[in-house]
Amino acid sequence: MKRRSLQFLALCLVLLLLPLYGCSRHQESTGAGYLFTAVLPGDPACLDPQYTDNRNAQAVLANTMEGLVRAGEGGSILPAGAEEWTVSEDGRSYLFTLRDCKWYGIGIKAETAPPVTAQDYVYAFRRLLKPETRAPHAQDFLSIKNAAGVLAGVKKPEELGVSAPDDHTVLFELESPDAQFLTLLTQSCAVPCSERFFLSTKGRYGLDPENTLSNGPFYPAQWNYDDYGSGNFISLKRNAAYYDPDSIYPSSLLLYIAHSAAEANQSFAEGEADVLLTQTAPDAFIRSGDAAIEGRAASTLGLIFNPDNELLQNVHLRQALISGIDRSALAPLLSDDLTVAYGIIPPAVTLLGRSYRELYADEPLSPYDPIGASRSFDAAASQVQLGSMNTVQILVSTDITDTDALLEICQNWQNLFGYYIGIETVTPADFDRRIAAGEYSIALYTLSSQEGTCTSFFRAAADEAALWGMDPAALETNVTALTQADALADTVELCGSTEETVLHTGCFVPLFYKNSYLLYTGNNRDIGFDPFSGAVFFRDAKHFE
Repeated sequence: MKRRSLQFLALCLVLLLLPLYGCSRHQESTGAGYLFTAVLPGDPACLDPQYTDNRNAQAVLANTMEGLVRAGEGGSILPAGAEEWTVSEDGRSYLFTLRDCKWYGIGIKAETAPPVTAQDYVYAFRRLLKPETRAPHAQDFLSIKNAAGVLAGVKKPEELGVSAPDDHTVLFELESPDAQFLTLLTQSCAVPCSERFFLSTKGRYGLDPENTLSNGPFYPAQWNYDDYGSGNFISLKRNAAYYDPDSIYPSSLLLYIAHSAAEANQSFAEGEADVLLTQTAPDAFIRSGDAAIEGRAASTLGLIFNPDNELLQNVHLRQALISGIDRSALAPLLSDDLTVAYGIIPPAVTLLGRSYRELYADEPLSPYDPIGASRSFDAAASQVQLGSMNTVQILVSTDITDTDALLEICQNWQNLFGYYIGIETVTPADFDRRIAAGEYSIALYTLSSQEGTCTSFFRAAADEAALWGMDPAALETNVTALTQADALADTVELCGSTEETVLHTGCFVPLFYKNSYLLYTGNNRDIGFDPFSGAVFFRDAKHFE
């Protein structure tokens, strides 16, 4: 019944949007004019770019909003709302020249659409850094002059180092050089905001299409969501006031809203959508061979030890377990979903157009040492009067399907120490609950970030420090130094030393880099995606019959 309702919904929207398609011959030759469908695992809830932290909202905003720059393939930086920019020799000043962009949305005619001005960017960043906004990504921009003071409430938003010399020019002044600054500007929170429109919504900004403005390739035309109903969707139409309309290939987008990631995966598997972004290994639900699969290693799975567990509080016992992991034996047991990890930062994280893992070698800080592991275990056994380890298990979420490698680790521990540590698999919801409640001994934990920068991963680690039993002070010091790096070489070395700071504590033991996936049917082309934020980029997407 649900599938029929989605198909009927799609048919109705196709009939409504037929005038936008153009001739079928044009579509066949260029791939343009197609209504793309995708599945979101949940409701976006709010499309306020400066406020939201919702991955489903990021998927919508990636197609309806543009900042000064946007991310290209391999982490390259492309012009977007700005047609060009210059950076001062000392790296502390960024001057952007804007394109002739327009605001568009429901009730606005293309010929009278208001311009996007430099002041709209100034207002957006003041909102982003105001403590009242409670913006989840505000701390990423603390390199901007006076940003820390504004965020702390001790400086006025007007003192922030973002200004508009004129309507077409935006100036950023930084406290110190930031090698990742342009990458940060590709985030959805760095897009403009019209102060006049924002105030006119009276607190409903981004909550429905009528209270939303767009400056990107598409705009939200309809948004239907019922917590208990089916047939939920967001319809995005082509932005008639976009500065480069010929670059937008699809006529429109229909984003189905599922109630869970599992439901979204199943909907795609049953042919109800053209595109799906998922963190689940595709083999778990793809039954057809006609789906194109692109995977990028965007998160890191590692072991964490419950800091309140009496046995695992022993430093020698933890060191024995860490030294007793033979990663060279794990690779043959892994599917394409996972690769062996030695570091904190996964390969999909880029730094100035290159994978960070290419710039800083992924090598073992604590290599496999069976003799040392046995000695550490013997020392621990005498200290804690170890009689049994039956209560110690590795907690694993069922969305991690590669358990053979974990079984290999447990078997090797048994060979070395004479004690077997088992594996307990639970649903993702139970996993999160158990971790929060401290109801575990060891867990296979996912470290991820929505921004996909080195700094954001280290901040994520700092946020988890208390959970892992790690003192965040040293890590926070390293992150502060990282945001003040003068050059790429300094940034790479600081990232490396920050990784080592985490690894030396033994509180997070990286085991695997895990993929996020973009799936699409084989007759589609040129669909981009961000494995960190959950965004799929449709402006260049083409469909061929």
